[in-house]
Amino acid sequence: MKKVLLGTLAVLTLAACSKDEVVQQNPNDAISFSATTGKAISRAIDGYCNNSLPDDFQVWAAAQGKVYFENQKYKDVSGTYKPADDVSRYWPESGTVDFFATKNENGTTTTFTTTGSTSLAFAGFAVNGTVSAQKDFIYAVKKGASKGSTGTTTLNFRHALSQIEFQAQNLNSKIFVKIDGVSVKQVYSVGDFSVNVETANNYEDTDHEFGTTPVDPDPRVGRCKWENQGTKTSYDVTFDLTTVSSSATSLTVTDESGKEYNGNTMYLLPQTLTAWNKSVAAADPSQTNSYFIVNALIYNMPTPSSTPEEQVVVWGDNSSGSWKTKPIAIPVPASTTWEDGKRYVYTFVFTTTGNGGYDPTTNDPVLTPITLKVTVDDFVDAGNKDVNMVE
Repeated sequence: MKKVLLGTLAVLTLAACSKDEVVQQNPNDAISFSATTGKAISRAIDGYCNNSLPDDFQVWAAAQGKVYFENQKYKDVSGTYKPADDVSRYWPESGTVDFFATKNENGTTTTFTTTGSTSLAFAGFAVNGTVSAQKDFIYAVKKGASKGSTGTTTLNFRHALSQIEFQAQNLNSKIFVKIDGVSVKQVYSVGDFSVNVETANNYEDTDHEFGTTPVDPDPRVGRCKWENQGTKTSYDVTFDLTTVSSSATSLTVTDESGKEYNGNTMYLLPQTLTAWNKSVAAADPSQTNSYFIVNALIYNMPTPSSTPEEQVVVWGDNSSGSWKTKPIAIPVPASTTWEDGKRYVYTFVFTTTGNGGYDPTTNDPVLTPITLKVTVDDFVDAGNKDVNMVE
């Protein structure tokens, strides 16, 4: 019996939302914005898409090689974003303006430069260690904007982090599997974010629904940059004990009428992961490479119709007197790189062969397949027996 991790890298923009934007006319020269985002929503509150736009965001602006304004909060006012302090910002008499905007940036240092390449940077961005508290960090760049006839320009926000989701699947009819937790271990949690107006393009979001054809384009040009990733940590999610079926079973993804709302969605730092190579037990303090933990309870099934709870447990924890799940360690797939603005869905697949992953404390295989070696006794000569022929 084998539990195999399949890294199903669903390279998707992140949500099931349609484009629904409202642009209102501005009768004067005050700067206002409309907004769009890429298709991403995993929680009703802090995942964003065109049907769930941010209530507000921060804006920086440069014009004629000079800082025009910095860190100005804009709020949604009936579909158009205006200064939150109700004090208007105005377009210059001539020329254009370059805009940067962010939401949930949480950077410890803000740098806005207008000499050479105009850029916006946040040093030491840290991902929240509690998954349910993580937020969708979005940003927008608009180069060469002009006031036009309405004074309103559109900002398209893009997703700065990677979104991670988990599923499971049991293709082995001889075992019954339940899971109540998943973790990502030894991944970077801190990094430096920057975006440059000279290399950014004014990407405009298209109007395709999530999961439909044609798929939205993914122009990687002009996106943000992440550097100096550091401080390795772990991210854990727990949920109700979930029975894994023969079809893909959601562990952290909840799909309700095409929208995903789930506090177990991970928003993590874009990075390249080095897979745990099993030369040292996963939980050993000296082990710093990346792996997954799945908290599972596995029963032997004499027949497909057996009642699981009445059968023998082949993996679980009975230290409290009743069977509970027990962690299983699995290396991340080789050559794993998480990119900003992409969603990755990992499916843990229990198949019909193999060792079922590893005990993180001992590095021993979780499941040992039963194999049989056959020997046969030689026939022993019992001696000749005469049999008389009689009528």
